[in-house]
Amino acid sequence: MAYAEKYHVQGGGIIREIVFGMNDGIVSIFALLAGIAGARVGPQQILITLLAATIAGALSMAAGEYLSSKSARNYIESEIHKERLEVKLCPDIEREEIRHIYTKKGFSGEVLDQIVATITKDPELWVKEMVIEELGTAEIEQESELKGVIIIFVSFMGGAMFPTLPYMVLQFLGGETLFWVATFVTFFGLFLVGALKKVVTGQNWIKSGLEMLIAGTLAFLASYGIGLLVGVSV
Repeated sequence: MAYAEKYHVQGGGIIREIVFGMNDGIVSIFALLAGIAGARVGPQQILITLLAATIAGALSMAAGEYLSSKSARNYIESEIHKERLEVKLCPDIEREEIRHIYTKKGFSGEVLDQIVATITKDPELWVKEMVIEELGTAEIEQESELKGVIIIFVSFMGGAMFPTLPYMVLQFLGGETLFWVATFVTFFGLFLVGALKKVVTGQNWIKSGLEMLIAGTLAFLASYGIGLLVGVSV
């Protein structure tokens, strides 16, 4: 049986995945752009490289999300199965665990006895309480792996589009101009994605946006410098 708990902010998990997926996409592809542009690679070769890296990165992130979510689901399912067996095979010990849990929460006397009796009367509720106390959650969302894979894939692609899209539609600008247009578009994207983190962290959106912009700029400068060195040495 799958147990579900309500969150204080509905959809908070989805928003978190979108923000951090976009964060990975924009920073990694922007750093790649800086490196290959610094090496004086042509616009068409840059576009091919960025598209390939975007698809590969999105697939890699999606695969990682799938494996991570599946492992977490399997672990929780295993713990639920284990607790069911323990409740069935050694109920006295498990009942004392419930009593100990609620004693630590401040209950005592008849109220504590009533709580223990109520919980241990329902095997599923009993198991749920044990798993929540031991894992911090007993939630298993149906189809969570597929949902997470889609969200991470799309959000990574969305973030990667800030440095990539100018190369897709503005090839006529030429190499140097196109690079700086893509750079300024990506600076805007970095601030925007950073500001969106406010939804997850509660941090001031301007501060969050500036932090993201600074982090992305440092990655840009490091990659661009490496690209210049490589371009000179070739």
